Amino acid sequence: MSNRAIAITSAAVAIGALAWIDPLFIPLVTLGPLVSGLVAGAYGVDSRAVALAWFLGGMTMLVSDLVINNEDVAFHAVLAVFAAAAGAGAAWIGRRIRGVRSPEPSSAR
Repeated sequence: MSNRAIAITSAAVAIGALAWIDPLFIPLVTLGPLVSGLVAGAYGVDSRAVALAWFLGGMTMLVSDLVINNEDVAFHAVLAVFAAAAGAGAAWIGRRIRGVRSPEPSSAR
């Protein structure tokens, strides 16, 4: 596995685990994608990587809540899509604020 895949998987697992802490849930799902997206974008991280981490984190929430409580499947599915879109948008904004461009694909050289 590449370092990027390990980082995305680790972030998704952390997001899914932190969602089980009730006082953290609302700030995590509302501010988490925005703040992490802005910071990641400022450091030049691709917005698709941020979106994937938040989407997989949402899917982790969905599966764990389905297995443990057998409820809230539609809520977590919508939340995963919202978090991915918010994170990707924030990363895009973060990249524009810092003036960082996407790296050129290796095939374009």
